[in-house]
Amino acid sequence: MDPTRRQVLHAVGAGVALACSGSARGERSKGDALDEALHRIHRREPDSVNGLSTHAPMVVEVLDALGRADRIETWLDGYRGTTRQLPRATGRIDPARWRDALGPDVAASSWERANPRWADWVELFTAELAARPWREVLDLWVGRLAPGLVGAATHGVIRTSHAARAMARRDTPERRAELARGLAYWASSYEELAGRGPAVASLDKVPRYWDATGHRPGGGSITDGLRHVKELDAFPAKVEIAGDLSALTARFAQAFLDHGTRHDAIAFVHAVTGPCSLRRLAPCLQPATARAAMPHAWRAAAMIYAMYARPGDARRDARPTLSRDELVARAIDGGDEHAIKFTETALGEHALDPNPVYLAAAESAIAQL
Repeated sequence: MDPTRRQVLHAVGAGVALACSGSARGERSKGDALDEALHRIHRREPDSVNGLSTHAPMVVEVLDALGRADRIETWLDGYRGTTRQLPRATGRIDPARWRDALGPDVAASSWERANPRWADWVELFTAELAARPWREVLDLWVGRLAPGLVGAATHGVIRTSHAARAMARRDTPERRAELARGLAYWASSYEELAGRGPAVASLDKVPRYWDATGHRPGGGSITDGLRHVKELDAFPAKVEIAGDLSALTARFAQAFLDHGTRHDAIAFVHAVTGPCSLRRLAPCLQPATARAAMPHAWRAAAMIYAMYARPGDARRDARPTLSRDELVARAIDGGDEHAIKFTETALGEHALDPNPVYLAAAESAIAQL
């Protein structure tokens, strides 16, 4: 690895992510639990448990990464939610005019209807991944889509990052198909949600919606809530906070303890797991691409904080009581998709920076989700 790449991966915080060189490629092997699960998830389309907001492909990848592939089938059998129909293909996206197809229908009544061109994007990414090396496709599109990282409450970038990490371990048709779907979700939900205020260099300088209005943002989802940022005239056009990805995740793990343990837990989970998608993506990207994505990760986390933090929430000390193995066992046994993903993310961060805030946040998330 050249020195520039090593420096950028350290700055972005890719220390525990898999390097993206030399992954094996082949058909689905008999007994490969992750590929079998992805095949099962994709085969069900155009229906999906919880629609485009499904966490199934992300959780099964986490279980595989944790070395608990033996729990994948049972977890997937028990995954419950409303079965929704995903968007159907409506027309080819012109690769030369890809910007025209970006983004959601913000007036739609559901996440599925809000992303009417998701299936069209799946077709485009499936074709691109068949024509070129997957890392090349990923690098190009992360660079293009990073400014819209906050779209769909960061679900698109999260799903993409899990698929990329799975591909880094082994290149199979199922994992490529999942990468196409993750990128399609990111592109079809792309939103920049620009602010108008001056740039800030401290989270303390970010205005909070509650302070301005006396209530939380309206809407039926985090995505809807984040769109209320337009009502905060002082929300910065840029969030230029110093520090690497570990500084970001530690700050927002603490925000989960301070705020998410009292209200809006899932929003504060996403303030960690969304930006931490760069942890999984960075080893698969060119250094310049990873570096350019970092400010958008900070901004997405700051936006979630701005919309959901409340002034009356007091700081909570990080006092974990469970070991790593106990956290993994309890998260998996509990079965909640957000708790499983958040725990794996927190443990990865703790492996890089032994700050107890990560373990305390994971323990709290498991207990309440």
